[in-house]
Amino acid sequence: MSRRAKTYRAEAIIELSAPLLLGPEFMGLLRPATIGGIEAHVVVPSFGRGIVQTETTIHPRAQVDWLDFFRRRNSEDDRDWPFGGVSRWEKGGRGGVGEFSVHRLLVLPRRALTLREGRKLKAAVDDWVGLFELWVEVVARVDLHRRHVWIERQGRSAVVWLDRGKTVEGGILAGEQKLMLNLGGTLDITPWQWGKMLGKASQSETPPEAHVFLRDARNAANLGHHRRSVLDSATAAELALTKLRDDSLAASPAHVADHVRKSVRQIGRLATFVGMSGADIPTKVDKEIGGPRNEAIHGGDGLDGEIAEKALAKAEQLVDLAFPWKKLFASP
Repeated sequence: MSRRAKTYRAEAIIELSAPLLLGPEFMGLLRPATIGGIEAHVVVPSFGRGIVQTETTIHPRAQVDWLDFFRRRNSEDDRDWPFGGVSRWEKGGRGGVGEFSVHRLLVLPRRALTLREGRKLKAAVDDWVGLFELWVEVVARVDLHRRHVWIERQGRSAVVWLDRGKTVEGGILAGEQKLMLNLGGTLDITPWQWGKMLGKASQSETPPEAHVFLRDARNAANLGHHRRSVLDSATAAELALTKLRDDSLAASPAHVADHVRKSVRQIGRLATFVGMSGADIPTKVDKEIGGPRNEAIHGGDGLDGEIAEKALAKAEQLVDLAFPWKKLFASP
């Protein structure tokens, strides 16, 4: 007889590739997930006391006051809280948590694991968290990896004084270093959507392709890759228009539908046909998406951030018609 493998109580910490900014309703939130075939609870850190026991916080580890726990640590090397930190307090610091950032998630397997299962869990996490973050970016329509603080450092070896006509020290003032801040806000998601996204990642399901191209276009635009952004927006728009075209042909004879599909393909023709079929699509689709796409294919030297943003905004409208963003999940 073979000996039964020894099992161990297990916990895991998942490192996120970018911090998530969440509202206080997420503190201590516990939702189920499956990672590498291991059923577990995924816990968002808590930065407040007195979490009430509910059906969603069924594990005592979900009720740890992480903020209080890490305040007790005195070492200078351990000042950073490993699970996140408070970004804003209510009432000027005298109230509760207004919003907080999450850098890591606590994973609590529902049963003891063998050494082999522990290794399997660890090996499966990278793909799982990548898919989960993809769902977050699609549902919240944000770029989690956007650089929020940017400082111009070119020419930092010199300080230049300019006479700006002021009556301070003879009218000569030091030139200011350019600083751009774009701190954004909390993710536009709900705890219910959070649970749904955990479930989708656990089932290895990806969002609709058109929404993924929108995510890629958004990321490229934030990096200043305007040509790539326009191409991804155009691909998302073409997928949406193709879906709308096919929907309008559903009741047509097969030979008619085949003829239309073969002749109506490019963005401009698709937009015209779909509009003539009665769909309420936005205007200037070919001008703001089709034209820039053609320019992008031939080099894209004339593309800038404004053109890329217009193409993305128009593509979002089209995708929402064909693959409604609000229907990515069934209603609660």
